[in-house]
Amino acid sequence: MAGFLKDMAKVAKRTFPEWHKTLTAGIEECPLGYDQRRAVLEVHPLDDYYFAGVVALEAAKLKLLFAPDAAAELMSQLGEQVDAVADRGDRVVSDLVFFIIGRVEVSSAIDQQKMPYDQVVKAILQRLGVDKIEATEHLMTEILYRHSLGQPLALEVPHWWTNLQKKYRLADVQEEELPAQETIVVSAAVQQQVRRKPRRAVAF
Repeated sequence: MAGFLKDMAKVAKRTFPEWHKTLTAGIEECPLGYDQRRAVLEVHPLDDYYFAGVVALEAAKLKLLFAPDAAAELMSQLGEQVDAVADRGDRVVSDLVFFIIGRVEVSSAIDQQKMPYDQVVKAILQRLGVDKIEATEHLMTEILYRHSLGQPLALEVPHWWTNLQKKYRLADVQEEELPAQETIVVSAAVQQQVRRKPRRAVAF
């Protein structure tokens, strides 16, 4: 999991400026007072919200790619590590990650035409309170604006878990023997569960 989060942090750091510029431009076009503008753009940790969106967009695939027990263990590792990677002592990032994952899963189950990255954008805008301010609520339904906000997510976030599956198979390994940075510790119980249900899955 450390390798995944490290790579997502790099992506978020590289693409955040473009995303932040687009977000700010849309908000500044709205007739907001000083306090309202500050409430949206200055009070919230925007870079942490964006990082959570990047992580959630890719982590939402775990339940599709792995057996239930393996996916659950990976989700647990994600929850334990993601806040520290964001250099936070609270659960702001992890709570938002799992909130977004839930939104993506529900949306995909209802309408497969809805793009996961758009659900990420919508969730972040709601966390900023954009939908609760009369002057900004129209941004929630402006397709071009949300598409622009979603573009870095759609184009820049790598298919990390899918690509990893293509390279590795699940195997018994000892933590001290793990050679690669893209390494996840999976318990013997979960490995046994995956062996009973063969999949295109992966050695960590």
